[in-house]
Amino acid sequence: MNKWLIVLSLLMSSVASSYAADTIYQWVDENGITHFSDRPQQGATPLKVEVTPPATTGPLVTPRQPLKKQQKAIKYQVNITSPNHEQTIRDNQGKLDISATTQPAPLNNMGFKLILDGIPQGQITPIANFQLTNIDRGAHTIKVQLVDESGKEIASSKSITVFLHRANASVGGATASGGG
Repeated sequence: MNKWLIVLSLLMSSVASSYAADTIYQWVDENGITHFSDRPQQGATPLKVEVTPPATTGPLVTPRQPLKKQQKAIKYQVNITSPNHEQTIRDNQGKLDISATTQPAPLNNMGFKLILDGIPQGQITPIANFQLTNIDRGAHTIKVQLVDESGKEIASSKSITVFLHRANASVGGATASGGG
């Protein structure tokens, strides 16, 4: 039974591989094995095979939709507008107000994050205005980042340095409130 299944599959593959061949040749070798071929062989018996021509109506391949042009990524620019780079600020409470702008305007799912001395301050806010209080006197670096809803940085301002002078240096960390 397996022998006939193999023979039938060979026959079908011969038919499938050659649409023009409509004659198959069959012979049995000295070991009793039946063979099939699309070429005449010595001692082979020709067998007539009905071959259905391939379908010619319609496209052979379904055309795909043209690729949509990818939108160019928007290049955002963030600039700190206040305070100025290397500005000296005198405030005995250690208060520091920071404002920034961005071009173009950010999307609704974006926000701003303030970085003071390399450490993120407060929460991501929809407005690029920050007010820090109880900042220690001395030099501080400030950067404002535009971020997406997951906090991934999209754009960042250049770091600026400001100098805070306080008549009374108090011990304590900075606290931030954003959006105001």
